[in-house]
Amino acid sequence: MYKKLLISVAALIIGIFSFTTCLANDGIGEAVDGVRNVVGGAENAVEDAAKDISNASKDATSKMEQGANNVGNAVKNTTNNVMNNDNNYTATRTSTTDNTFMGMNATAWTWLILGIAAIAIVALVWYYSMQLRSNNYDGRE
Repeated sequence: MYKKLLISVAALIIGIFSFTTCLANDGIGEAVDGVRNVVGGAENAVEDAAKDISNASKDATSKMEQGANNVGNAVKNTTNNVMNNDNNYTATRTSTTDNTFMGMNATAWTWLILGIAAIAIVALVWYYSMQLRSNNYDGRE
């Protein structure tokens, strides 16, 4: 019984796959064309959207560039107007030439304070390390 069933199924499968033409093949061509049209339409939509975004960014960049040029030109014109109208302007130094306190300038004072702070830090580290060492040795006696 099983042999007959096996032979029948094998014959049926061989029969199905032995034909080269398929009845559903005619509808597949139309489906493929439909899919191509849908994909092409989506591709065109994406391409158009990308072009619109690109154009918008180009326009924004162009407007920013024009604005920057206008600002630059305004600054240049203002500078030229000031220079042309006020040729008698002279700069006066407002700070004194002797910026010292107790004979030392700001840089010397900064290095002096940093040096004192470094010596204090080293002294504190040494003091606490000696205190820890003496506490440990006191407990062992």
